Amino acid sequence: MLDWGVAKKRRILPRHQRVKHPPRMRLTERDIRVVLAVHEHRTLRADQVQRLFFPSRNTANERLKRLYQHRFVQRRWLPVEYGRGMGQAIYLLGRRGADLVAEQQGIEVEAVGWRGARNRVGALFLEHHLMLNDVRIALTQAAKTVGYLVETWVEDEAFRAKADHVYVQAGRSGRQRVAIIPDAYCVVNQGDKRAHFFVEVDRATLSGRRWRQRVRAYLAYTLGGGYTRRFRTRSLRILTVTTSDKRLTNLRRATEEAGGGSLFWFSTCDRLESADALQSPIWQVAGQSAMTALEERRRSEPPARRVTL
Repeated sequence: MLDWGVAKKRRILPRHQRVKHPPRMRLTERDIRVVLAVHEHRTLRADQVQRLFFPSRNTANERLKRLYQHRFVQRRWLPVEYGRGMGQAIYLLGRRGADLVAEQQGIEVEAVGWRGARNRVGALFLEHHLMLNDVRIALTQAAKTVGYLVETWVEDEAFRAKADHVYVQAGRSGRQRVAIIPDAYCVVNQGDKRAHFFVEVDRATLSGRRWRQRVRAYLAYTLGGGYTRRFRTRSLRILTVTTSDKRLTNLRRATEEAGGGSLFWFSTCDRLESADALQSPIWQVAGQSAMTALEERRRSEPPARRVTL
Protein backbone atom coordinates (compact mmCIF):
# COMPACT_ATOMS: atom_id res chain seq x y z
CA MET A 1 0.00 0.00 0.00
CA LEU A 2 1.07 3.58 -0.61
CA ASP A 3 0.53 6.05 2.23
CA TRP A 4 -0.79 9.44 1.14
CA GLY A 5 -2.05 12.39 3.14
CA VAL A 6 -1.98 13.84 6.60
CA ALA A 7 -3.00 11.93 9.72
CA LYS A 8 -6.29 13.19 11.11
CA LYS A 9 -8.93 11.90 13.46
CA ARG A 10 -11.56 9.85 11.63
CA ARG A 11 -14.60 11.92 10.80
CA ILE A 12 -17.50 12.11 8.39
CA LEU A 13 -16.42 13.83 5.20
CA PRO A 14 -18.72 16.38 3.56
CA ARG A 15 -20.58 15.22 0.48
CA HIS A 16 -20.21 18.30 -1.73
CA GLN A 17 -16.84 19.85 -0.91
CA ARG A 18 -13.24 19.02 -0.10
CA VAL A 19 -11.84 19.57 3.36
CA LYS A 20 -8.58 21.42 3.91
CA HIS A 21 -6.91 18.52 5.74
CA PRO A 22 -8.44 15.18 4.69
CA PRO A 23 -7.86 12.14 6.90
CA ARG A 24 -4.90 9.91 6.17
CA MET A 25 -5.47 7.51 3.29
CA ARG A 26 -3.65 4.28 2.53
CA LEU A 27 -3.74 3.92 -1.24
CA THR A 28 -4.52 0.27 -1.99
CA GLU A 29 -3.95 -1.68 -5.19
CA ARG A 30 -7.68 -1.49 -5.79
CA ASP A 31 -7.61 2.30 -5.36
CA ILE A 32 -4.91 2.45 -8.02
CA ARG A 33 -7.02 0.33 -10.38
CA VAL A 34 -9.98 2.64 -9.78
CA VAL A 35 -7.92 5.72 -10.70
CA LEU A 36 -6.55 3.98 -13.80
CA ALA A 37 -10.10 3.01 -14.80
CA VAL A 38 -11.37 6.57 -14.37
CA HIS A 39 -8.53 7.70 -16.63
CA GLU A 40 -9.22 5.01 -19.22
CA HIS A 41 -13.00 5.55 -19.28
CA ARG A 42 -12.76 9.37 -18.84
CA THR A 43 -16.06 9.48 -16.91
CA LEU A 44 -17.56 6.93 -14.54
CA ARG A 45 -20.62 7.00 -12.32
CA ALA A 46 -20.28 5.68 -8.79
CA ASP A 47 -22.41 2.63 -9.65
CA GLN A 48 -20.14 1.86 -12.63
CA VAL A 49 -17.09 1.97 -10.38
CA GLN A 50 -18.86 -0.34 -7.95
CA ARG A 51 -19.73 -2.75 -10.76
CA LEU A 52 -16.09 -2.92 -11.81
CA PHE A 53 -14.36 -3.11 -8.44
CA PHE A 54 -16.50 -3.26 -5.29
CA PRO A 55 -18.91 -5.72 -3.63
CA SER A 56 -21.21 -3.03 -2.20
CA ARG A 57 -22.33 0.54 -2.77
CA ASN A 58 -21.18 1.69 0.67
CA THR A 59 -17.64 0.38 0.17
CA ALA A 60 -17.42 2.00 -3.26
CA ASN A 61 -18.73 5.34 -2.01
CA GLU A 62 -16.31 5.39 0.93
CA ARG A 63 -13.24 4.80 -1.25
CA LEU A 64 -14.41 7.23 -3.92
CA LYS A 65 -14.97 9.85 -1.24
CA ARG A 66 -11.38 9.40 -0.05
CA LEU A 67 -10.00 9.51 -3.58
CA TYR A 68 -11.95 12.71 -4.17
CA GLN A 69 -10.78 14.34 -0.94
CA HIS A 70 -7.17 13.51 -1.81
CA ARG A 71 -7.61 14.91 -5.34
CA PHE A 72 -7.00 11.69 -7.25
CA VAL A 73 -10.40 12.16 -8.88
CA GLN A 74 -12.71 15.06 -9.52
CA ARG A 75 -16.41 14.77 -8.84
CA ARG A 76 -19.41 16.23 -10.57
CA TRP A 77 -23.13 15.73 -10.28
CA LEU A 78 -25.58 14.84 -13.01
CA PRO A 79 -28.88 16.75 -12.91
CA VAL A 80 -31.68 15.24 -10.87
CA GLU A 81 -34.09 13.46 -13.22
CA TYR A 82 -37.76 14.44 -13.10
CA GLY A 83 -37.21 16.52 -9.98
CA ARG A 84 -36.87 13.50 -7.71
CA GLY A 85 -34.05 12.07 -5.65
CA MET A 86 -30.40 13.12 -5.70
CA GLY A 87 -28.22 13.68 -8.74
CA GLN A 88 -25.78 10.92 -9.71
CA ALA A 89 -22.15 11.41 -8.69
CA ILE A 90 -19.71 11.02 -11.55
CA TYR A 91 -15.93 10.86 -11.37
CA LEU A 92 -13.21 12.22 -13.64
CA LEU A 93 -9.44 12.17 -13.32
CA GLY A 94 -7.91 14.69 -10.91
CA ARG A 95 -4.46 16.24 -11.11
CA ARG A 96 -3.06 13.96 -8.44
CA GLY A 97 -4.65 11.07 -10.28
CA ALA A 98 -2.78 12.10 -13.43
CA ASP A 99 0.47 11.94 -11.45
CA LEU A 100 -0.47 8.44 -10.28
CA VAL A 101 -1.32 7.29 -13.82
CA ALA A 102 2.04 8.57 -15.07
CA GLU A 103 3.83 6.78 -12.23
CA GLN A 104 2.00 3.50 -12.88
CA GLN A 105 2.54 3.62 -16.64
CA GLY A 106 6.14 4.83 -16.46
CA ILE A 107 5.52 7.95 -18.54
CA GLU A 108 5.79 11.70 -18.10
CA VAL A 109 2.68 13.30 -16.62
CA GLU A 110 2.30 15.44 -19.74
CA ALA A 111 1.80 12.25 -21.77
CA VAL A 112 -1.27 11.37 -19.68
CA GLY A 113 -3.08 14.19 -21.46
CA TRP A 114 -4.76 15.53 -18.34
CA ARG A 115 -6.10 19.06 -18.49
CA GLY A 116 -8.59 20.70 -16.19
CA ALA A 117 -10.52 21.94 -19.23
CA ARG A 118 -11.00 18.36 -20.42
CA ASN A 119 -13.22 17.75 -17.40
CA ARG A 120 -15.39 20.79 -18.08
CA VAL A 121 -17.90 19.11 -20.38
CA GLY A 122 -21.64 19.56 -20.65
CA ALA A 123 -24.42 17.37 -19.30
CA LEU A 124 -25.37 16.04 -22.75
CA PHE A 125 -21.83 14.81 -23.37
CA LEU A 126 -21.67 13.26 -19.92
CA GLU A 127 -24.96 11.39 -20.27
CA HIS A 128 -23.98 10.07 -23.71
CA HIS A 129 -20.49 9.06 -22.63
CA LEU A 130 -21.69 7.39 -19.44
CA MET A 131 -24.15 5.36 -21.50
CA LEU A 132 -21.28 4.36 -23.81
CA ASN A 133 -19.33 3.25 -20.75
CA ASP A 134 -22.32 1.13 -19.67
CA VAL A 135 -21.94 -0.75 -22.95
CA ARG A 136 -18.17 -1.00 -22.55
CA ILE A 137 -18.46 -2.38 -19.03
CA ALA A 138 -21.16 -4.87 -20.08
CA LEU A 139 -18.99 -6.20 -22.92
CA THR A 140 -15.86 -6.24 -20.74
CA GLN A 141 -17.51 -8.21 -17.94
CA ALA A 142 -19.26 -10.60 -20.33
CA ALA A 143 -15.94 -11.27 -22.05
CA LYS A 144 -14.17 -11.86 -18.74
CA THR A 145 -16.80 -14.42 -17.71
CA VAL A 146 -15.78 -16.76 -20.53
CA GLY A 147 -12.06 -15.97 -20.55
CA TYR A 148 -12.17 -13.48 -23.40
CA LEU A 149 -10.62 -10.01 -23.46
CA VAL A 150 -11.77 -6.66 -24.78
CA GLU A 151 -8.34 -5.86 -26.16
CA THR A 152 -9.23 -2.74 -28.16
CA TRP A 153 -11.62 0.09 -27.40
CA VAL A 154 -11.27 3.24 -29.52
CA GLU A 155 -13.76 6.10 -29.19
CA ASP A 156 -15.08 8.74 -31.58
CA GLU A 157 -12.41 11.29 -30.69
CA ALA A 158 -9.81 9.20 -32.53
CA PHE A 159 -12.07 8.81 -35.57
CA ARG A 160 -12.78 12.54 -35.72
CA ALA A 161 -9.04 13.18 -35.87
CA LYS A 162 -8.68 10.82 -38.85
CA ALA A 163 -12.06 10.09 -40.39
CA ASP A 164 -12.85 8.02 -43.45
CA HIS A 165 -15.59 9.39 -45.72
CA VAL A 166 -18.18 7.93 -48.06
CA TYR A 167 -20.79 9.37 -50.40
CA VAL A 168 -24.47 8.56 -49.87
CA GLN A 169 -27.64 9.48 -51.68
CA ALA A 170 -29.17 12.74 -50.44
CA GLY A 171 -32.62 13.51 -51.76
CA ARG A 172 -33.70 12.42 -55.22
CA SER A 173 -30.67 13.51 -57.21
CA GLY A 174 -27.92 14.63 -54.85
CA ARG A 175 -25.01 12.97 -53.09
CA GLN A 176 -23.60 13.88 -49.69
CA ARG A 177 -20.15 13.25 -48.22
CA VAL A 178 -20.46 11.61 -44.80
CA ALA A 179 -17.74 10.94 -42.21
CA ILE A 180 -17.60 7.49 -40.60
CA ILE A 181 -17.46 8.23 -36.87
CA PRO A 182 -18.84 5.44 -34.65
CA ASP A 183 -19.14 6.11 -30.94
CA ALA A 184 -16.58 3.33 -30.42
CA TYR A 185 -14.71 0.53 -32.16
CA CYS A 186 -14.28 -2.63 -30.09
CA VAL A 187 -12.33 -5.86 -30.56
CA VAL A 188 -13.04 -8.91 -28.39
CA ASN A 189 -10.18 -11.43 -28.37
CA GLN A 190 -11.79 -14.88 -28.12
CA GLY A 191 -8.53 -16.79 -28.11
CA ASP A 192 -8.93 -18.54 -31.46
CA LYS A 193 -10.51 -15.56 -33.23
CA ARG A 194 -11.44 -11.92 -32.81
CA ALA A 195 -14.86 -10.28 -33.03
CA HIS A 196 -14.96 -6.69 -34.28
CA PHE A 197 -17.73 -4.21 -33.49
CA PHE A 198 -18.72 -0.63 -34.08
CA VAL A 199 -20.74 0.64 -31.11
CA GLU A 200 -23.46 3.28 -31.28
CA VAL A 201 -25.38 4.54 -28.26
CA ASP A 202 -28.69 6.21 -28.99
CA ARG A 203 -30.46 8.48 -26.53
CA ALA A 204 -33.41 9.06 -28.88
CA THR A 205 -32.08 12.40 -30.11
CA LEU A 206 -31.49 11.44 -33.76
CA SER A 207 -34.27 11.76 -36.34
CA GLY A 208 -35.29 8.84 -38.52
CA ARG A 209 -33.92 10.61 -41.61
CA ARG A 210 -30.49 11.10 -40.06
CA TRP A 211 -30.44 7.52 -38.79
CA ARG A 212 -31.21 6.17 -42.27
CA GLN A 213 -28.38 8.30 -43.64
CA ARG A 214 -26.03 6.81 -41.04
CA VAL A 215 -27.09 3.29 -42.02
CA ARG A 216 -26.47 4.03 -45.71
CA ALA A 217 -23.04 5.44 -44.82
CA TYR A 218 -22.08 2.28 -42.94
CA LEU A 219 -23.30 0.16 -45.85
CA ALA A 220 -21.24 2.20 -48.31
CA TYR A 221 -18.22 1.93 -46.02
CA THR A 222 -18.41 -1.84 -45.66
CA LEU A 223 -19.58 -2.80 -49.15
CA GLY A 224 -17.17 -0.34 -50.78
CA GLY A 225 -14.17 -1.84 -48.98
CA GLY A 226 -13.27 1.17 -46.84
CA TYR A 227 -13.74 -0.73 -43.59
CA THR A 228 -11.55 -3.66 -44.66
CA ARG A 229 -8.78 -1.36 -45.88
CA ARG A 230 -8.60 0.46 -42.55
CA PHE A 231 -9.11 -2.40 -40.10
CA ARG A 232 -7.60 -5.30 -42.08
CA THR A 233 -10.59 -7.56 -41.44
CA ARG A 234 -14.03 -8.24 -42.82
CA SER A 235 -15.41 -9.14 -39.40
CA LEU A 236 -17.87 -6.49 -38.23
CA ARG A 237 -21.18 -6.05 -36.48
CA ILE A 238 -22.63 -2.67 -35.65
CA LEU A 239 -24.12 -2.70 -32.14
CA THR A 240 -26.67 -0.02 -31.27
CA VAL A 241 -27.83 0.30 -27.68
CA THR A 242 -30.81 2.55 -27.03
CA THR A 243 -33.16 3.65 -24.29
CA SER A 244 -36.35 1.62 -24.77
CA ASP A 245 -37.99 -1.19 -26.72
CA LYS A 246 -40.13 1.33 -28.60
CA ARG A 247 -37.09 3.28 -29.72
CA LEU A 248 -35.32 0.03 -30.64
CA THR A 249 -38.24 -0.96 -32.89
CA ASN A 250 -38.18 2.44 -34.60
CA LEU A 251 -34.43 2.24 -35.23
CA ARG A 252 -34.63 -1.31 -36.52
CA ARG A 253 -37.42 -0.39 -38.95
CA ALA A 254 -35.53 2.69 -40.15
CA THR A 255 -32.46 0.51 -40.66
CA GLU A 256 -34.44 -1.96 -42.75
CA GLU A 257 -35.94 0.89 -44.80
CA ALA A 258 -32.40 2.06 -45.58
CA GLY A 259 -31.38 -1.40 -46.79
CA GLY A 260 -29.64 -2.55 -43.62
CA GLY A 261 -29.67 -6.20 -42.61
CA SER A 262 -27.64 -8.59 -40.47
CA LEU A 263 -24.79 -6.09 -40.05
CA PHE A 264 -26.95 -4.12 -37.60
CA TRP A 265 -27.73 -5.39 -34.07
CA PHE A 266 -29.88 -3.63 -31.45
CA SER A 267 -30.43 -3.85 -27.70
CA THR A 268 -31.41 -1.65 -24.76
CA CYS A 269 -29.58 -0.38 -21.69
CA ASP A 270 -31.85 -2.37 -19.39
CA ARG A 271 -31.10 -5.64 -21.17
CA LEU A 272 -27.35 -5.07 -21.06
CA GLU A 273 -27.51 -4.31 -17.35
CA SER A 274 -29.45 -7.46 -16.48
CA ALA A 275 -27.94 -10.08 -18.81
CA ASP A 276 -24.72 -11.32 -20.40
CA ALA A 277 -23.96 -8.96 -23.29
CA LEU A 278 -22.29 -11.69 -25.36
CA GLN A 279 -24.08 -14.95 -24.64
CA SER A 280 -27.62 -13.95 -23.68
CA PRO A 281 -30.29 -13.51 -26.40
CA ILE A 282 -30.79 -9.79 -25.83
CA TRP A 283 -30.12 -8.53 -29.37
CA GLN A 284 -32.46 -7.92 -32.28
CA VAL A 285 -30.99 -8.05 -35.77
CA ALA A 286 -32.30 -5.95 -38.64
CA GLY A 287 -34.42 -8.12 -40.90
CA GLN A 288 -35.02 -10.76 -38.22
CA SER A 289 -37.69 -11.12 -35.54
CA ALA A 290 -36.07 -13.45 -32.98
CA MET A 291 -33.91 -12.30 -30.08
CA THR A 292 -30.32 -13.39 -30.63
CA ALA A 293 -27.05 -13.69 -28.69
CA LEU A 294 -23.84 -12.22 -30.08
CA GLU A 295 -22.32 -15.67 -29.82
CA GLU A 296 -23.32 -19.19 -28.88
CA ARG A 297 -22.68 -20.20 -25.30
CA ARG A 298 -19.44 -22.08 -24.84
CA ARG A 299 -17.40 -23.37 -21.92
CA SER A 300 -14.98 -21.01 -20.20
CA GLU A 301 -11.51 -20.83 -21.70
CA PRO A 302 -8.20 -19.55 -20.32
CA PRO A 303 -7.94 -15.74 -20.56
CA ALA A 304 -6.69 -14.50 -23.90
CA ARG A 305 -3.29 -12.87 -23.96
CA ARG A 306 -3.54 -9.09 -23.82
CA VAL A 307 -2.40 -7.39 -26.99
CA THR A 308 -0.99 -3.86 -26.82
CA LEU A 309 -1.85 -1.81 -29.88
